[in-house]
Amino acid sequence: MRRSWLAVGFGVALTLHSSALFAQLKSENPSQTGAGETIAQEQTPVDLNLTWELVPRPPIKFTPFDMVDPNTGKPVKPDDLIEVNGVKMKAGEFYRRLNETERWLNAHGYSLRTDTVFEYYSPELESQIADSERRLRELEAKMPIEGEPGGVLNNGSDFMPAACTSDSRAFDTGWYGNSFYGIRFYGSGGFQACSDNLSATVSGQAVLSGRIASIQANIAEATANASGRLTSLFPRVTIDYNYAINVKVFGNTIWGPSGSGNIQPPYRNSWNWTILNRQWSSPTIRIACVSLFGIPICIDGQVGANLSINLAASVDIDVLAQAATATPYGSATGWAAAWVGANAGIARAEAGVRGSLNFFNGSLQGTANGNFSFVNNCLQYNLNAQLNASLTALSGTIDAYVRGCIWFFGWRCAEASTRLFSWSGISWNRTLGSYSGSYNLFCQ
Repeated sequence: MRRSWLAVGFGVALTLHSSALFAQLKSENPSQTGAGETIAQEQTPVDLNLTWELVPRPPIKFTPFDMVDPNTGKPVKPDDLIEVNGVKMKAGEFYRRLNETERWLNAHGYSLRTDTVFEYYSPELESQIADSERRLRELEAKMPIEGEPGGVLNNGSDFMPAACTSDSRAFDTGWYGNSFYGIRFYGSGGFQACSDNLSATVSGQAVLSGRIASIQANIAEATANASGRLTSLFPRVTIDYNYAINVKVFGNTIWGPSGSGNIQPPYRNSWNWTILNRQWSSPTIRIACVSLFGIPICIDGQVGANLSINLAASVDIDVLAQAATATPYGSATGWAAAWVGANAGIARAEAGVRGSLNFFNGSLQGTANGNFSFVNNCLQYNLNAQLNASLTALSGTIDAYVRGCIWFFGWRCAEASTRLFSWSGISWNRTLGSYSGSYNLFCQ
């Protein structure tokens, strides 16, 4: 039977408010649990609309609680009035609700007598990770993928000369992760080659995309273009060259070096920049709502990543061959924060997180290589586009918890733990996508 933590709420507010129950439960010193004063932050959180269920355990035998007066500890009858936190009620009604909660918890392997930590999981989050794992295995079985045809590379012009040919290829892994953390890798390579002046342009691109709770963005995207055109054979070979690098962070261009000239080939250049050191975080989100001591408590918080991303790029331009490479690389550590949100109406309450997450570590390289060749009296242009990865991502475990304590003959504490993320993640040191093609430019 599926019930959420809120649906149970330890049954009712009476469940753990009573000193009658605490006379039969073990005590816990808050100095040993780290329980602190109630913390609240006033901000309307974004609700991810997740449900939470108890992590199942083998069922245990149900034993009803003894019916005693909470003030004296003496046995009482069902129709006797007892006082619980200043409220008078019949003992039978109180213990009926108490035992209903205990019976339900016993069926799931928990007990109000012995447990101070109640572990919860979200079926939606578990399903999302399982789906990511399945799709990851399917993608890896196909690697290197050939990708999909991309847009036509035309140097920004809508006009394609008759003597020119253009093509490109795109590689997209899709999204992996769950509602709290996600990652995606994308790359492309393309060319434009012309036979009338023996000119060619190649372009390589690599994009690292991330998702933090309700926000997704291209964290870093880099494109490298390299062009060469033969201008003279005698008395010496010369070429015109052009290159352009474009670096975007969260959709904004932050670096765009370019250059051109006429030289004896080849022209080679490379760059390496630190492009990003920052913390990327979600707005306040509603992580989960649980119930401690019969009082609903919502855990609010944030998730995010500490990003340190660099970029390497290179161009290699010769008479008959061109290459362009763009490589975002670096690391990002995932983090989470939690605090007590609404309805923390107990004497002591605290919330927090445990664990760590490798959001991203390594490099993603998009490369395009092209060259002219003569085959069977035809001038051909040969393209090889690749997306290479040497990285790990989305590996680790993060839990959020809320702990509450009230005073009845000593501090009595309980904790609800919710698993936000747990996955072995992605580990690649391989070519994700590769495409090679030959194109006739001119035949005699």
